[in-house]
Amino acid sequence: MTLLYLVDRRMKGQLDVPLGPRGREQAAQVAAYFRGAQVHTVYCSTLRRTRAGAELVAETTRAPLIATPLLNERGWGLWQGLTSEDIARERAAGRAGEHGFGPLGESAEAFAQRVASFMELVAATQRGRTVIAVTHGGVLKNAVLPALGLTTQDRGAFTAETGTVSLLTHDGGRWRPVFLNCPPQRAAMQYPPAHYRSEGE
Repeated sequence: MTLLYLVDRRMKGQLDVPLGPRGREQAAQVAAYFRGAQVHTVYCSTLRRTRAGAELVAETTRAPLIATPLLNERGWGLWQGLTSEDIARERAAGRAGEHGFGPLGESAEAFAQRVASFMELVAATQRGRTVIAVTHGGVLKNAVLPALGLTTQDRGAFTAETGTVSLLTHDGGRWRPVFLNCPPQRAAMQYPPAHYRSEGE
C-alpha cells in the first residue's frame, strides 16, 4: 500500500522541511485507517515531512520503519522551494535546466528509474507481505502509472491527491491497482484493510 502526504503546493522537491499542522492531521487519519492491520514493513523517504507521518503509521501498526532515499521526491535542483508561479516565470525566462526542471535537477528518466528500483525491491524482498510506503506525490505517480499500463509520458493521466491511500498488489508478474486516491475515512468504509490479506497473514 502506498500512502501520500503533501503539506502545501510549494515545489519542495528534496528540501528537508518539517511536516506542518495539516500534514500531521492527515498522518493521524491515515494511521487510524491502518489500526489493527497486519503490516510487515513501513517504508518512507529520508525527508522529515514523510518520516514524521510514517512514524505515526509504524507506531499504530507496530511494524518496523525503514527510510530509503529511493522514496525521496524528485530533486528540483535550484528551483526547490519555489511556487508553481515562480517556476512558470523561470521557464518563461528560459532558465530551465536541460531536463526542463531547475538547473541541477533530477531528470524525469532518472526519477522514474529510482522509483522503479523501489518497486522491484519490494516485489523481490517482501513477497506475500503487506507493506506501506509513505512517500511524495511524484513518487506515487511514478509507482502508479506503470500499474495502469502507462508511462511517464502519460503524467496527466493520474494525479496523486494529498493525504490519500492507494493500494497496489503484485501477483508475481506485475503491479496492479486495487484502489487509488481514497481519503482515509472513505477507505475505512469501502476498503478496510481486513478485506485485503497478503499471503503472509
